[in-house]
Amino acid sequence: MPARAKNTPAQSSAAGTDPIDWARHFWRRHGLGDDEDAFIAMSSVLRFHRLMVDTVDTELKRHDLNLTDYMLLMTLQLSETGTRLVSQLARSLMVHPTTATLATDRMEARKLIKRKPHPTDRRATLIHITDSGRTLVNEATESLRAVGFGFAHDVHDDQRELIDVLARLRLAAGDTDTPTRAARTT
Repeated sequence: MPARAKNTPAQSSAAGTDPIDWARHFWRRHGLGDDEDAFIAMSSVLRFHRLMVDTVDTELKRHDLNLTDYMLLMTLQLSETGTRLVSQLARSLMVHPTTATLATDRMEARKLIKRKPHPTDRRATLIHITDSGRTLVNEATESLRAVGFGFAHDVHDDQRELIDVLARLRLAAGDTDTPTRAARTT
């Protein structure tokens, strides 16, 4: 692997040293083997995730929302009918059903969503976004748009490339809308 040139954008940071370059240096120094790129990729994604979440959380707090609440409302907003099952929300958000239920409780108490019984399955509950929920999620989305949804502005080409790369990685990791892996094999 060729060495990076000095003072590349990846190496420059406010503190002067890129923590990922630091990790790469010590990975090599300690002779930790061939999985360097996988470790560095994981570390890079996790660091960027933290930076993005910090930015997004700051904006969402202004609307008295957390990230799960916002994504729950957006999932309902983006759905064709504004309605989903709690179990579908949990799968879509990749959270435990209890977490989806607690978020639903918070949103219902604020009259942002309504629970409705499923018309044919007594065990299932439908969650429906209210007009107040639509208004709030639209306002929160405008706030997030103002901060580039956690991305630096003017990185549209990088965003498109990242979407494509992450789509391939997600699919390789088994990210589908299928409830369980077992369902695909039966």
